[in-house]
Amino acid sequence: MRVLIVGAGIGGLTTALALRQVGFDAHVYEQAGVLREVGAGVAISPNAVKVLHRLGLAEALRTVGVVSRSLDSRDWRTGALLGRVPLAEAAVDRWGAPFYHLHRADLHDALRAAFGDRDLTLGARCVAVEQGDGAVTAHFADGRAATGELLVGADGIHSVAREHVAGPDRAIWSRQISWRGLAPAVVGRESGLEARHHSFWGPRAQFVCFYVAAGRLVNWVGNTQSDDDWREESWSARGDRDELLVRCAEWHPQVRTLIAGTEQVFKWALFDRPPLATWTRGRVTLVGDAAHPMLPYMAQGASQSIEDALVLARCLAAERADPPRAIESYAARRRERTAAIQAASRDAGRLVQLTDPAEIQARNARLGADAEAPVARFDWIWSYDVEQAALAGPA
Repeated sequence: MRVLIVGAGIGGLTTALALRQVGFDAHVYEQAGVLREVGAGVAISPNAVKVLHRLGLAEALRTVGVVSRSLDSRDWRTGALLGRVPLAEAAVDRWGAPFYHLHRADLHDALRAAFGDRDLTLGARCVAVEQGDGAVTAHFADGRAATGELLVGADGIHSVAREHVAGPDRAIWSRQISWRGLAPAVVGRESGLEARHHSFWGPRAQFVCFYVAAGRLVNWVGNTQSDDDWREESWSARGDRDELLVRCAEWHPQVRTLIAGTEQVFKWALFDRPPLATWTRGRVTLVGDAAHPMLPYMAQGASQSIEDALVLARCLAAERADPPRAIESYAARRRERTAAIQAASRDAGRLVQLTDPAEIQARNARLGADAEAPVARFDWIWSYDVEQAALAGPA
């Protein structure tokens, strides 16, 4: 069976690898003329790492990834520890795989190397999807077209495939902005930043940072409430470092040092989207952000696209003779879980937006009241065995 995959990001390439592993003829079409990922970090939790291991990427992850010692919640001003989730060996013991912090480009390069370039077409921007007579065709901006028995939309938040399946998008402006950057590791080390995932919780904002690129860089993201109507949903929009430093004037010195030590700062507006009622239409289905875009507060966007890939491949392998039925089975297995994580991300975002001092104090007290409480926040996500879910019936 020939499967067309629109989009060669993390979700698209993982889907291609998973499909090839179970014997499908996967072809990936990417709008960019040069395949590259954005310069940013990504957290890949054990639920997704287990999938990547099954796809043969264990050694690549060990080579480029950083295994942080813990996920620490800290006070925005003093840096005091509010709560801790042990990682490193503790993650393997509890959830069955490491927790990796990676540069997105490193993960992307590992996926591309595993898939190869033979069935990868660049400079192919999908502008329309057409179905009929047991086939589906992707039409590209330059006049070319590709036809297969199935099409997987892995084309992100501005997905053409999503619009074909579910109609026009209903994005909801969250009135939040994410700022991001990569600082040299020496900046982090000189500020005393340990090899942990740090999450500084403040009023109306959160600042997250961790080492990536085999420890050569520190990735940081600052999520803040918006004070104006700027709302560009783009990973490549430039931000003003001095503006962010003014916003963070009272934050912990490690936060300010990382921002000041970053050459290029970017920002993007955060939009929320309700869960889709349907992920499939005929011979078209969706994975990753095309199916379930999420606010960043549970750090599950990439990991959920990786889970999607394996479940889709297993469902198609089980029902090769009936692709539409197979993708409906895939969607039925994925909708409830991804909707729950979308909701959890939305709820976590509300905690970031708190402004009342008493509410902030109560939030911080909850983080430190019980050593298991921070762990329980992620346990249901990270302990998930996607292989078992693919074999079991729909939720």
